[in-house]
Amino acid sequence: MTTTIPDVPLRVLELRAENYKRLTAVQIRPDGNVVLVGGRNAQGKTSVLDAIYAVLKGGAAARETVQPIRDGQDTAVARLDIGGDDGNVVLVATRRWTKDDAGSLTVESSDHARFSSPQKLLDGLLGSISLDPLAFTRMDAKKQLATLVDALGDSLEFDPIQLDAERKGVYDRRTEVGRKVTELESRLRSYPEPDPSVPAEEVSAGDLIAKVDEITRRNRGIDAAIGVAKQARANREHAAAALEAAQQALDAAAENERARIAEARSAGEREDPSPLLDQLGEIDHLNDRVRKQRDRAAVAEELSDRKQEQAQHSLRLQEIDKQKADGIAAAKLPVPGLGFDADGVTLNGIPFSQASTAEQVRVSTALAMAGDPSIRVMRIDGGESLDSSSLQIIEELAAEKSFQVWISRVDESRSVGFTIEDGEVVA
Repeated sequence: MTTTIPDVPLRVLELRAENYKRLTAVQIRPDGNVVLVGGRNAQGKTSVLDAIYAVLKGGAAARETVQPIRDGQDTAVARLDIGGDDGNVVLVATRRWTKDDAGSLTVESSDHARFSSPQKLLDGLLGSISLDPLAFTRMDAKKQLATLVDALGDSLEFDPIQLDAERKGVYDRRTEVGRKVTELESRLRSYPEPDPSVPAEEVSAGDLIAKVDEITRRNRGIDAAIGVAKQARANREHAAAALEAAQQALDAAAENERARIAEARSAGEREDPSPLLDQLGEIDHLNDRVRKQRDRAAVAEELSDRKQEQAQHSLRLQEIDKQKADGIAAAKLPVPGLGFDADGVTLNGIPFSQASTAEQVRVSTALAMAGDPSIRVMRIDGGESLDSSSLQIIEELAAEKSFQVWISRVDESRSVGFTIEDGEVVA
């Protein structure tokens, strides 16, 4: 059908229920934004609130209700007249149960025309958690976060789960790089400070040994030449003694002497290999210094790279945190100070679970109202646990947002709201 639902806040104008759970027959026409349902335990207070829930949420209510029909009866019915503040009925929603089914729903307009998809119609007019606002306080941290994000809808310009996952990845990588930076800094401190006198490359011991061998060979040649010259002189002296007998031999020996002396002089001066031998003795120490200085430079370069990488990760974390802060600031949060992090919902920077009862009530109720549904009906079972401050908060929010809040509470005075006894309204 094509009946148009007026774009005004809708509430329950009248509740009628027969044989539903503990109820025998009740008719309630609420007045005001807060509807109190009182009475002793096991008299049907909660059944009144459950009847509203059963009519509006259908399948979800059926799954949570084992026995909707009052004991000893064969059928049950719950009906809601739904309309605006002007008192005009817009919709009539009725759910009936028999022992053979889980309940059937009909929704009619004010002119008695029926809707073909009644549950789909009601679901489109209801908020996701508006029927039980304090359910938010009973959720675990992850479910609270998911509920808050869902309630914020398109006003939240980022995916918090995806952003938190990215942040965790960046944080873990920065932590890993930080450990490497600490390790490199420790290694760097184990090296001596750079010494400009130390050569860039290690010195070859083979080159020094070859030079020593060359000098040794040259000195041996010089020593051999000197020995030959001495022998020539001895021969000359021997020949001189026998000059008369061997003048010719003397001349030859003299000539030989001159030749050998000339040869010895041409061999050059003797060199001292001691400096090279001293240097050879120090070569291992020198090369060790070269290696350490080269290794230190490599560690310093890697440390610089890791510090730069660490700084980049820190910068990305700041960008992620700013993106989240800007997104939260731009989102339509129902309560000032409400936010969230990777662990769950926060209020003024502390975990939601650590907030006071009054603060939790305010946040949960405001969040349930934030969706701005068409049917603005809430139910709170066990209202006796609400102190006066929490109840006042609910009353103020209900008036501000044009919500109708049904609250059941244990009360034997018959002086508060509607009193239920033995499944009927008595006061």
